[in-house]
Amino acid sequence: MFRSAPLRSILILGALLSLPLLTQAADLRMGVFAGSAGKDNQAELKAMFDPLAEHIAKSTGHTIRLEISQSFGNMERRLGAGRYALLLSPPQVTADAITDGFEPVAKWDKPIFGVVVVPTDKPYKAVADLKGARVGIAARDTAAGPLCVDVLKKSGLSQKKDFAALYEGRFQDAMIQQLSTGALDAICTGSGAWRVMNEQNPGKYKVVGESVRVPGFALSIDKSLSEAERKKLTGVLVGLGKHPEGKRALAAISGSAAGAADTLPTHAGEYTSSNQLIQENKRLYNDLIPSR
Repeated sequence: MFRSAPLRSILILGALLSLPLLTQAADLRMGVFAGSAGKDNQAELKAMFDPLAEHIAKSTGHTIRLEISQSFGNMERRLGAGRYALLLSPPQVTADAITDGFEPVAKWDKPIFGVVVVPTDKPYKAVADLKGARVGIAARDTAAGPLCVDVLKKSGLSQKKDFAALYEGRFQDAMIQQLSTGALDAICTGSGAWRVMNEQNPGKYKVVGESVRVPGFALSIDKSLSEAERKKLTGVLVGLGKHPEGKRALAAISGSAAGAADTLPTHAGEYTSSNQLIQENKRLYNDLIPSR
C-alpha cells in the first residue's frame, strides 16, 4: 500500500505529459477528409496532400503525420477519439468537428457551390426550363448535393412533379458520362467538377443555374493545444498561397478539394451557419430521393 501514492503520481505525470500542450518539436497527426476526390488509391491520395504536410512541418518544426480518409464514418470515429491536432475537411465535416473541439482558422479562397450544367446544344437557358427533364444531382453526402437541391427548390418547378426523374450521382464521373451520352438532360454538380468538365471538353457544356456559395475546405486546429501553439499554426495556415512552397502544396491537390490558390482567415460561425443550410437541404434531398 505504501507504493500507491508514488505510483499514482507517476501515472498523473504521464497523463499530463501526453496532453497536446506543445512547447517544442513534436509529432502531430493531421486528418484529411479527401471527400469525393475520385482517387481510392491511398498512395495517390497521400502524394496529393504530402506537399501540404511537408510545408506545415517545415514551417513549424513539428513532424506532421498524415491520415487520409474518404469515409464519413471513419472520419467521424477518428474525430470523436481525439485523434488529430490538425484537420483539413469540407464544410459539413468542419462544422461537425467544431463540436469535437476543433477550431477552423483558415479556409480555401474558393467557395463551394452547385452548378446546373447542360449540353450547349440543348435549348435550356435556365433551371426553370428543365420541366420534364432527367436530372442528376451530386451525392447527398457532399456539400454540393444539398446545395443543388436548394437550386431546384428555388427554380419555381415542383421537384416531385415537374422533373421526369431525379437521380443521385454517387460517382461524378459516371454522372458526367450519362450527361454526355444523353442518358441525362442536365446535372447539378460542384464547381470543381464543372471546372474539370470545361477543361476536358471546352464549349461542350454550359451553366444554367448556380446555388448559393458556402465557404470551402477548411484547416482546423485542436483547441486543446496551447494558445501559443494555436497561434503559431494559424500563422502558417493562413495565407499559404503567399509562400512558394504553400502555393505549390495547394496546386498539388486535385479532386473535390482542388482549386485553392490561397487560404483566408475564417471562424467557426461561418461553418456553423453554412452547415445549417446544407443539413436543411439534405433532409429535403432524402425526401426527394430516398437513400438506398
